[in-house]
Amino acid sequence: MNPLVSVIVPIYQTEKYLQRCLDSILAQTYPHLEILLINDGSPGDPQRILAAYHDPRIRYIEQQNGGQASARNKGLDLMTGDYVIMVDSDDYISPELVATCMQYVEREQADLVIFTSYNVNEQGDKQYIPRKSGYFLTDAGTVPWNKFYRADLWAGLRFPMGSWFEDLGIVPVVALRAKRPVKISKALYFYIVDRKDSQTNQQDGARFLDVIPMLENVRAELKRAGLLENNETELERLYLEHLVYRTILRKIIYLSSKKERKVLLKKIKQEMEQSFPNWRQADYQAGTGLTAKLKKWAVHFYLNGHLLIGDWIWKVPFEARRKKTGF
Repeated sequence: MNPLVSVIVPIYQTEKYLQRCLDSILAQTYPHLEILLINDGSPGDPQRILAAYHDPRIRYIEQQNGGQASARNKGLDLMTGDYVIMVDSDDYISPELVATCMQYVEREQADLVIFTSYNVNEQGDKQYIPRKSGYFLTDAGTVPWNKFYRADLWAGLRFPMGSWFEDLGIVPVVALRAKRPVKISKALYFYIVDRKDSQTNQQDGARFLDVIPMLENVRAELKRAGLLENNETELERLYLEHLVYRTILRKIIYLSSKKERKVLLKKIKQEMEQSFPNWRQADYQAGTGLTAKLKKWAVHFYLNGHLLIGDWIWKVPFEARRKKTGF
């Protein structure tokens, strides 16, 4: 028996990268695939590129622009595979991705395989991303593309629409639904880090706190599935990782308006105190060693209104390291 694996690929303004992405999927050493290419109303002409491909495994679907969440949901609605992976059309994957994951499925009866990735910059430099914090959801990550799912894990679940950070709103629920998740250290995905128009690289302070309704959606879905009571600690860590550490240290630090920064920081502080009154005593730490200490100190000073001290502790050395490494 050869299980069918569905590959969902949303397409929007990524014609520059589409051929590389599709070639990497077609190069899979495991051949039993259906490849769902969802054109999300792209103003470009992906069909011009796709015309050169005649592989019967490819299914091309067009829809009006609804955003990446809408395109992925369309793929989930149409897929017929026993398993599913998601690939962003500006990224690419290892030819062994599906075969490697299928080995773990067969050997360990895994219903979810979590692998890791390389960040790739415009110079082609690669940065391996380790996933060994010891916290399940932190290691699993909230992106949908570093996971090989048994298809029924998505039954009744779809990406929330209309918000930023829609991955955060549902992927943790899918991960916690898994009965036999397996985490491996192999990097099977290549993530392009410096597309200027990607959501990751956009700075829009008005949307940063979309993190909050997405975290609330996770709570609601876990409660609906009867999974909340056993995962309160995981949920608290998710809030800490994404609302506190990532929003403050990867987003808010780049806003030029001190007033806007302080308003957002105040809202974050209020949300944490309302959702997890004892969050400051949590055993969670972001990173290891000196990095973890710097992050904790920086968050403390930022949340207490000392922006300059926070910048000197975190923003200045972080930017210096990023310029040096290219990541």
